[in-house]
Amino acid sequence: MELLLIGGYKTTVPEWERPTGDESTTVLNVPERRISCVDFGFGCDMLVTRRIVQLTDCHLFADPSRELREFVTWSRFMTVLQDVRQRIPEFDLLVMTGDTAHDEAFETYQSVRGLLGPWIEKLKIIPGNHDDRRFLNDVFPETRGGLAERITFESRWENWRAIGLDSHITGQTSGSLGDEQRAWLRTRLQARPSLHTVLFLHHPPVLVQSPWLDQIRLQDATEFEQLLRDHPQVRVISCGHVHQEITASFAGGTLITTPAVGPQFRPRSEQLEIEPGPPGYRVLELHPDGRWSSQTLFCQ
Repeated sequence: MELLLIGGYKTTVPEWERPTGDESTTVLNVPERRISCVDFGFGCDMLVTRRIVQLTDCHLFADPSRELREFVTWSRFMTVLQDVRQRIPEFDLLVMTGDTAHDEAFETYQSVRGLLGPWIEKLKIIPGNHDDRRFLNDVFPETRGGLAERITFESRWENWRAIGLDSHITGQTSGSLGDEQRAWLRTRLQARPSLHTVLFLHHPPVLVQSPWLDQIRLQDATEFEQLLRDHPQVRVISCGHVHQEITASFAGGTLITTPAVGPQFRPRSEQLEIEPGPPGYRVLELHPDGRWSSQTLFCQ
């Protein structure tokens, strides 16, 4: 028996079943990854369920002891990371969807990078209203996308891709994608119309029935919706910003928001109210046949 590295994951394979480079294996069972077919002789066609971990609204400070509304956010962040290590040991992408640094300080982003360690190669990070785009670019240069003035990303697999959008407006709490970024997104979607797609951004384009939050949502939601209606391959849009979980239909797909790593907000409130509760995060699983599933996990 020997450990064989397949698709980035180790599995135990008997010596007589190990591929030599010119063999073909119809089914290879790798725990948690569901690989359907591997052709070692003529290139790999690996039909794999892809797993994405989404963290959002960490609201961290350069001072790790500083509190936000009576919560030490660094403690909550480290609790979430430990929970991910224990419950989600294997994943393909770690997406952080904004408001990583409440103080927007360079030192805060440096501390985040240091704590993420080996996960950096799987990290994609986009800004929220409590972020500094320049410092994000400086500390996480490998996450830069195809637009000079925005932080975007695109990760592609066999039958799926994930695209990250930048809704940050400097000096404002509401968000906008803008004409240039929407045109960039349209080009990406037109280039691969058959590829199932999940989008990530900070500001949700839908109402959440909290007037104070609805005022600071995505301001060009109508234009965004019109764009997506022309591209039905977008199956799900996952956002942050509202510090609570909602599910809504949007542009023919499904829109979800993810609870915060930092303090949670009370749903359907007239003004900002804190909802007591633990930090949370989301896990998305993207199946080869176009199905997807999602779970929200809370850390006790």
